[in-house]
Formats: sequence, structure tokens, C-alpha cells
Amino acid sequence: MRISKLRSMSKSLFWGDRPLPERAEAKGVIETDNGKTGILLLLSDGLYAAGSAGKLIKLNQEKVRRKLREA
Repeated sequence: MRISKLRSMSKSLFWGDRPLPERAEAKGVIETDNGKTGILLLLSDGLYAAGSAGKLIKLNQEKVRRKLREA
């Protein structure tokens, strides 16, 4: 898993023109262990998810938090 900084074009590149889920924050760009790339979202319930083409992908929460601490 790799997390990188969010760039201005990243949101539209991975998520499209749709609005983010209510009260979600875009935190970066994520590449999962299986090679899927998307936008790293912090959801309103405090969980992290990868978003791609308007779809949410479940992530290993501990692994994400560890990677964010290392960054």
C-alpha cells in the first residue's frame, strides 16, 4: 500500500465530477496492495476508504493509519 499527497487534479481524475460522500474528506491518493489506485477518503464515521469512479473500496484501517503515521 502506498499513499501520496493529493494534487488538485487527483480528485477529479479518480472520483470524477460527482460530489464526495457527505462530510467525507479527501486525504490523498492511495495505491492498494492489489494495484488499485484511487483517492483516499476519510469518511464521516472516521473510517478510511479508497474511492474510484464514484465507488468506495474498503481498506485495512490499521494499515492505512500506520502508513499515514510513516508519511
